[in-house]
Amino acid sequence: MNSNLYCILYHSQLAPSAPISCVADIVKTARGFNKDHEITGILVFDGQRFFQYLEGPKQAVTGLVTVIATDPRHVEFRLQHQGERMEERMFRNWSMAYVLVDDSEPLADLDAIEGESAMNKLKALIPMLDIA
Repeated sequence: MNSNLYCILYHSQLAPSAPISCVADIVKTARGFNKDHEITGILVFDGQRFFQYLEGPKQAVTGLVTVIATDPRHVEFRLQHQGERMEERMFRNWSMAYVLVDDSEPLADLDAIEGESAMNKLKALIPMLDIA
């Protein structure tokens, strides 16, 4: 168990003024930053909505989320879950796993739930995702 592991799950929408090509830049930047700060996680994008899960040291994760929340490339940022994780990392081999979902159906209702319910839905989705 890792009692020093902190996690955050949020969703947002691509800003109307942001080109879809910015997602590649987001992933590239995230992978470098996260590796340097012992953060792991996943970014799921369906062409319009982002769902991101981050895990790592609390100070690093909360500091990063503060920056992410003000990024003009997305709007309607909404935190769905945050807290300490008592289990091992879910994405220990990924500084930032990335999934582009062509069909938004697997993500249906994920943006409408919070807390452990949101985490459980994410965990159930992971085996169905083509993670890159």
